[in-house]
Amino acid sequence: MIHEAVVDRNLANYDSEWSANEYTREVGLRPVEAALIARHFPPPPARVLDVGCGAGRTSAALRDLGFQVLAIDLSTSLLALARSRHAGIEFREMDASALDIPDASFDAALFSYNGLDNIYPITGRIGTIRETARVLRRGGSYILSSHNAIGAVCCGGWSYLLGHMKSAVFMARQLRRPLPHQWYLHYRDGGGEQFLYSAPPSRTVGQLEAAGFTMLAVCGDDAIEGLPLRRVTTRYQHVHFAARKR
Repeated sequence: MIHEAVVDRNLANYDSEWSANEYTREVGLRPVEAALIARHFPPPPARVLDVGCGAGRTSAALRDLGFQVLAIDLSTSLLALARSRHAGIEFREMDASALDIPDASFDAALFSYNGLDNIYPITGRIGTIRETARVLRRGGSYILSSHNAIGAVCCGGWSYLLGHMKSAVFMARQLRRPLPHQWYLHYRDGGGEQFLYSAPPSRTVGQLEAAGFTMLAVCGDDAIEGLPLRRVTTRYQHVHFAARKR
């Protein structure tokens, strides 16, 4: 019962009018995405799977860089926007945890904007990472991002009292919800409610390594690589990962 309710609620958020406006507002790659792609993706015209493409922001940017792009999402409404805005890109409606794609089809994959965090339960998240590994060629690159609840509480530093108070209230509210013990926290934005995976980055590192990836980078929105994982955990609300299939 909880499973179906969470999945339906998360999908409904992306089919809202607010999400249509939100995900067509930005153009091009975010600076951290551009930096990680430049550092860790193979050069164009490599074949890239854009997972959770939404309205096609990253898909169009990857195409403009010269990559061959297949873009997938589960939101019918966002895919319709993507197709109307970005002619010449192949957009498919597809479940990221059960990819209808042959093995070793891609040189790289991108799952941007914390999109992986929408997938519930944790077995679905792990299955999605394993499916991405399956469709990547050996040595293929994978870039993704994820929420980090510990970073949300700590990132303002000890002097940022208002931010800490807001974070404490947010975390206290989670105690009334059914899923914080699974690291799925309750969020609300203009599209409605969502339950999003928000575990420390070490959890995602472990999931990637168990699926057959070697870590290349773990960083925050500033794209600074090489920090100790514990520093990343306490410094950033959103954490970006780059990995390579073994």
